[in-house]
Amino acid sequence: MSHLSESRYGGDWEGAVCAQIGAVVADEMFFATARDQVAQAIALCWECPLRAMCARTALDEEATTPVDMRFGVRGGLTPEQRSELRPHRICPDCGSPIITRAKHCEDDQASHELKYHRKYQRERRAA
Repeated sequence: MSHLSESRYGGDWEGAVCAQIGAVVADEMFFATARDQVAQAIALCWECPLRAMCARTALDEEATTPVDMRFGVRGGLTPEQRSELRPHRICPDCGSPIITRAKHCEDDQASHELKYHRKYQRERRAA
């Protein structure tokens, strides 16, 4: 049986890149141990329009799971990276996991900066 359950391919997951490549290929890629294959899986995840949702789902599902029981690349994150993330390390603007020490994710830094610049300007005018 595939590591990626069939239910992941239905409903909300239809647009996921991993759902488009088939279960066998996805298993080989996303549950690989070789560094270059893991890097390919991560790169593919970062191209996926559902990456943020996938990462949030992984974090929710693995909230109480020990690191040695977490497997595969999910949402562009390795099991080790997912274990280091905390719920408060989710971007307040778009819901993507924040991997760096920044306040916001790297998905669309320009829009985050613009949003906060506009908020700052409104607050200045109101003061």
